[in-house]
Amino acid sequence: MAQIEIFIILLGIIAVVGLLSRKVTVPISLLLVIIGMLVSLVPFMPEVHLKSNMVLDIILPLLIYEMSAESSWREMKINLRPIISLSIGHVLFIAILVATLIHTLIPDIGWPLAFVLGAVVAPPDDVAIMAIAEKANIPQRILTILKSEAMLNDATALILFRFSLAALLTHEFSASSAFGTFLLIVLGETLYGLALGNFIGKLRLTVTDPRLQMLFSFLTPFLAYLPAERLGGCGVLATAVTGLVIGHRYFDKFLPEVRLVTHSVWTSISFGLQSILFLLVGLNLKYVIDRADDFFTHQKLLIYSIAVTLTVMIGRFIWTYGTTYLPRFFMPSLRKKDPYPPWQYPFVTSWAGMRGAISLAAAFAIPPLTNSFVGGNSRDLIILFTFAVICSTLLIQGLTLPWILKHLAIEQYRQQEQKQEEIVELKALKKMTQAAIKWLKEYEAIVKENQPLVASVQLHIEQYKMRKKQLSERLKALQDDQEHDDMTELTTSVHLAVKLIEVERKELSRLWHNNEISHATRNKLLQQLDHRSKY
Repeated sequence: MAQIEIFIILLGIIAVVGLLSRKVTVPISLLLVIIGMLVSLVPFMPEVHLKSNMVLDIILPLLIYEMSAESSWREMKINLRPIISLSIGHVLFIAILVATLIHTLIPDIGWPLAFVLGAVVAPPDDVAIMAIAEKANIPQRILTILKSEAMLNDATALILFRFSLAALLTHEFSASSAFGTFLLIVLGETLYGLALGNFIGKLRLTVTDPRLQMLFSFLTPFLAYLPAERLGGCGVLATAVTGLVIGHRYFDKFLPEVRLVTHSVWTSISFGLQSILFLLVGLNLKYVIDRADDFFTHQKLLIYSIAVTLTVMIGRFIWTYGTTYLPRFFMPSLRKKDPYPPWQYPFVTSWAGMRGAISLAAAFAIPPLTNSFVGGNSRDLIILFTFAVICSTLLIQGLTLPWILKHLAIEQYRQQEQKQEEIVELKALKKMTQAAIKWLKEYEAIVKENQPLVASVQLHIEQYKMRKKQLSERLKALQDDQEHDDMTELTTSVHLAVKLIEVERKELSRLWHNNEISHATRNKLLQQLDHRSKY
């Protein structure tokens, strides 16, 4: 079967699963993993497994950029200590734990290869966390920490992976040299990301064509990732910093139609790439099973796989709880500034450490090894353990995460956050309305001689005053904890606006079908209606 046919089949599976997933609470990502496993066992299905260069050089930059451009640097800065702790310290901690465990269980595997496995399975996957979090009511602070950790920890893991792989292939390793190189990579990629982000951001401000804007947006992650990666870095940090700069400093300055186009396109790209990755994880089951017999007995492989998986899962709990409570215990100033969080917060942070396709792609990036043992190539053994960790964490932790959130009463924290966010949003809308009314009154005084224009201005003033009244009533109801089963005036006005757009759209369709307007006119007016429905 040709590659194009396989690709079409995969897209068809994703489309069908996407339709079915609307009726279930399970995230589509987990359904794709399970279905991928089942499809891989179909006799006539050809072997399909991850191409590491496609994932690490194409898919990873796109996903990292999309996530970073949508992230809030302000919220990241507030939570910088736990983010750095998880994205650097946690990765190194898990890598050391896993390397020690696997070297103890299988001494013949050697320390360098043991650390390769540790580096591969150490970082939680940004794709897995975000895809599963979509249907989980996670408090915003936890979500910010998880999202930022997953965005940055790939840099630590990939650098550690390269050092370990180089030590395996060359039989040479210097801790001081590795540490110095790590700092150099972090500093170099950060500076490069800052420079590139500002350059592209300023360049895009001069572009008014949404199509060219989208092209620049699509090229940006590769301009950030590939040069840094080819020069010996990992590329992840440069891509993340570039996305943060553009999203934080320039996105609000782009034209409205540019923001609409880029947001919708990037959302589609992210969904498609995530879905392909999860499906490919499941499809690799056949590849792993076919090579399992080359090593130990099935019983030993099962025991070793469980041991590695438990080390990854329990190690995250140890690190998260330790770094959450111990610094506050020993540092009163930190405790005063940032009090002890509820114990449920580090629990959810620990349980949400799912591994994903990036780890499997890194495992496939290991070259064929000559130091095979027990009749099989040790590269395949690393892939087997990595696959076991990914599937276990995705299916066990991913499927139970919503249940965990519900039974730990975490949802109440998120509900409180949502209420506060709605209050802040209404206050902001009220201030924006007040600013509009103030400007309209000043403008009315300027054009007072133009009576038709004055009448139009006064009409707008009355509309904004009515909106301000509706916002004030809704805000008072929220602040007083009033429950409203009936629709508020604000909701009614929004519903009325939606219905009016629907009426106009139906009339436009009638005009088109009766040949009263041209195709170009229809599309132009339809686009205007679509823009109005966004607001």
